[in-house]
Amino acid sequence: MGDLPDPATGDEQGNVPRGPHGPFAPLRHGSFARFLAANTICNVGQFLQGLAVPFLINQLTDSNTWVGAAAFASLIPAVVSTPISGTLADRVDRKRILLAAYALQMVITGGILALHLTDHLTPWRIIWLLLASGAVAGFQWAPIQSLSAVLVPRLLLPQAIRLLSISFTVGRSVGPAIAALMLAFAGPGLAFAGTVLAYGIGLTLLSTVQCRWEPGSTTEPFLAQFRSGIDYVRANPAIRLALRLSFSMAFLGSAFAYSLTAGVADDLFDAGGGGLGALAMMLGLGSVLGGVYISGPGGRVRRSRLEAAVALTFACGMLVVTATPWLVVGFVGYLVMGMAHMLHGVTVNTALQLQLDEEYRGRVMSVWLVALLGGLPLGSILGGVLADLLSMRWVMVGYAVLLAATFGTLTRGGGLALLDREPATG
Repeated sequence: MGDLPDPATGDEQGNVPRGPHGPFAPLRHGSFARFLAANTICNVGQFLQGLAVPFLINQLTDSNTWVGAAAFASLIPAVVSTPISGTLADRVDRKRILLAAYALQMVITGGILALHLTDHLTPWRIIWLLLASGAVAGFQWAPIQSLSAVLVPRLLLPQAIRLLSISFTVGRSVGPAIAALMLAFAGPGLAFAGTVLAYGIGLTLLSTVQCRWEPGSTTEPFLAQFRSGIDYVRANPAIRLALRLSFSMAFLGSAFAYSLTAGVADDLFDAGGGGLGALAMMLGLGSVLGGVYISGPGGRVRRSRLEAAVALTFACGMLVVTATPWLVVGFVGYLVMGMAHMLHGVTVNTALQLQLDEEYRGRVMSVWLVALLGGLPLGSILGGVLADLLSMRWVMVGYAVLLAATFGTLTRGGGLALLDREPATG
């Protein structure tokens, strides 16, 4: 229990730990380190499945619409379940919610694997299983985003948020790298088995995390508590700005970075599973570079200034991808997209979490996640349909232009200055 700080003031005696407050300082707290390791391993598994599913769907249907529909099915249920889990995260033990979610995801992926091995996995069965997985995912993302604040002192929260984002980035890098080899030489079955194994290891590690934080006692009904969280969001202009930025990036940018990458690899570069995995791996490598930058000199740049450059950089990466039929050029574009996406995620997440009162953290983070989860499937399904009607190349160009224009509008008049606000205390 000695490694468990009070979320606001430090150790059991109320002392904030002394020593360097560098980018890796939160790892000195053992429970946070184990939580981070569990989350990283589960992220690797998620990206194994995240590439195997669209690859298999594309093989079965040769349709961008189906690929977009699979992304829609895997994410849209979380738009409903995430606000529920966010409110629960302010009422019950966040770790228990996350353990249950990981266990259910392992069961669902096990079902996908069993159907695949028995040759009973059809596109519609994949869609139904993804709907179930998406509903469960809503109960893991809000607790993940809320746990850091109760495992490290408030003073180390910005570094903890960056490390959590880098954890996602490691999964996004390692997962696709492994998936590229698996899809090229063994097929999607091995990727599904790897996902099941990753969730099993993550569950074991997470069960060792000790969290002294207890939800505050409340007699407020569940729905009333949920509504008070919405009122809190409405009253805070910085939170509303973070929601708009996140939805815009998810709808216009992330759809091509994640859900529609299988269509990009096939339609623009005529590449198979190996090409899909390589593009995703370059996206992850760009994220790693972005993580290195934001953990060093980028951490000293004003968040408003950094965010203003993000959308233009991401849009430029998308245009590079569409410039030629050469896969090596696509690698460069996805590298740039990955770096920009990482900087965007850390910037908005840090600005948001530093504004929050602890009693509202779970609910506000769930609303933020709804902005992400709403934008990504909607952008994916629309992009997939348009790509089948027109062409993937021109649809991606149109999205890139809209992304740059949308962020340009939000940036005008110093509107991003709200991201630079710091908490009044601690």
